[in-house]
Amino acid sequence: MPDLLPDLNVNSFSANYSVARKQFLTAANLLCSKGQNEIQTFAHQLRGPGGEELACDVAFLGDPASADRVLVLMSATHGVEGFAGSAIQVNCLPLLSDVLKKNKGLGIVLIHALNPWGFAWLRRYDHECIDLNRNFVDFSKVLPEDKEYEKSHPLLTNTNLLDQTDLSFLWKQDGLDAFAEAATRGQYAHIDGCFYGGSAASWSRQVLEKITQHSMIQNAKHIAVIDLHTGLGPYGYGELINDHQPATASFRLVEKFYGANAKSVLLGDSCSTVKEGLIDYHWHSIMGDRGCFVTLEFGTYSLEQLLTTLIKEQLYHNSLVDPVSSRDINNVTVQALKDFFYPVKKSWQQQVLFRGRQVVSMALEGLCNE
Repeated sequence: MPDLLPDLNVNSFSANYSVARKQFLTAANLLCSKGQNEIQTFAHQLRGPGGEELACDVAFLGDPASADRVLVLMSATHGVEGFAGSAIQVNCLPLLSDVLKKNKGLGIVLIHALNPWGFAWLRRYDHECIDLNRNFVDFSKVLPEDKEYEKSHPLLTNTNLLDQTDLSFLWKQDGLDAFAEAATRGQYAHIDGCFYGGSAASWSRQVLEKITQHSMIQNAKHIAVIDLHTGLGPYGYGELINDHQPATASFRLVEKFYGANAKSVLLGDSCSTVKEGLIDYHWHSIMGDRGCFVTLEFGTYSLEQLLTTLIKEQLYHNSLVDPVSSRDINNVTVQALKDFFYPVKKSWQQQVLFRGRQVVSMALEGLCNE
């Protein structure tokens, strides 16, 4: 069969967290041996399914003293979504050496597996059932209420749902989009429910707060952050999601860097909707007017399948006596979650790598022209 695609080696994709970490560290260490680069490792207190170490590994590429423009590329904020994010990081790493040589004022930060437990154990959430992308709220204040979710919670945690193939009756009354918006906004009352934001700063949040204190990030004049996700939107397409307030300097910077590729949640043209406690908000506070944050979201399957898969996986998790140690990554419900967020299809993988390189290139070009 004729192959007209550019060289996109899908070997940067991995079968599990351990292989992904090994590939990332191998590629990052190769670059670190060639210049003023640094790797920091934040070890997790728990182990993986095979007893392996879990960690968030961070590569700081470039000279912190002279890097006034910094690109940050993050993976596995939502653990099981880390397969695509890690592959993009590994695929891009060998190309970054020349970029850094030609742009002395450039720094690149690669945050690999911010939620390593979720990546290794095939969960979207962390070991404390926290959705990291709902965890960035001020826990010293009254936490947000999701009254719409409260109505649905007793039904969503009914164990009988685990044996049903069709859950569409859950959103028949309000409609799929309205149900999804209410269910996914973020809730802080039920640890046994989906999209739980936690009751305190998660391990991953504390790690990110340490990472963002690094001098390369603190001293940069211009910052572009890309957080890599999967699960929303058309199959294989990578949508750039902009959560900045319209008419702000950061919103305009997103438009300048990415043009019409970027879609605004607040203006209603994105595949995503307004959420509580996003990781975006931490970066917004760190950057101020110095930069911009976007989520690169790769579509997989339907919204209906997303909700069904997440609800059933939560019910499976709730059924475990000790969810941290007795989780079976080969369980059919767990594998369904992995399959949803990581389609092991060459065409999907190639789309991810091509779009990943394209977006990273746009960010680098934007930074270098500032």
